[in-house]
Amino acid sequence: MVTKSEICNLALSRLGDKKTVENIENPTTQTEKTFRKWYDVTRRATLRRVMPSFARVRKAWAKSNYEPDFGYKYAYDYRSDCVKVLGIGNLDDPDNDYVVEGNHILTNSDYPNGLPVRYVQDVTDLSKMDDSFIELFSYILAYNVAPEITESSTMLQYLQNIILIKVAEYIAITSQENKPIIIKKSRLANARLGYGYGVKKH
Repeated sequence: MVTKSEICNLALSRLGDKKTVENIENPTTQTEKTFRKWYDVTRRATLRRVMPSFARVRKAWAKSNYEPDFGYKYAYDYRSDCVKVLGIGNLDDPDNDYVVEGNHILTNSDYPNGLPVRYVQDVTDLSKMDDSFIELFSYILAYNVAPEITESSTMLQYLQNIILIKVAEYIAITSQENKPIIIKKSRLANARLGYGYGVKKH
């Protein structure tokens, strides 16, 4: 299984740096301290950006004691392991009305057993990450540490261009693993939304 240090060393190799990182939990060098500062932030940001399949989960979120003054009736506590909400309820239900505000999800629906949320989880277990994600993660980590390690604007531009390509490739691969969502609506439902019956759909 890959380790944090190995991911950091992959990032260093992206920078053309021949130094090695031994331990970022108890850093002893300036390079290790830089990686410790950026590692967790970069992991969470990368998970949020590309939403990998291995990090997608479905869990019930507990109702909050917070009561919105207006707009919505109910609030549910935002989980600390969530980096991005994908939706509530089933994938084929486009009518779910909710909003993420502060540390809550607000909705007009009461869920006694908890709000069913689909979200991207903050995965820290490296054994759950696929090789393509680790490759991408190391590129973005290299980009974030580059200003302190290389101080090269040319390197930053190079990495930025590579990351755009790698992100697109990863999202394409991930999308191929999931079947497309086909949303079906009745004529009556479409009419209520202003579609059909003499009203042009935009």
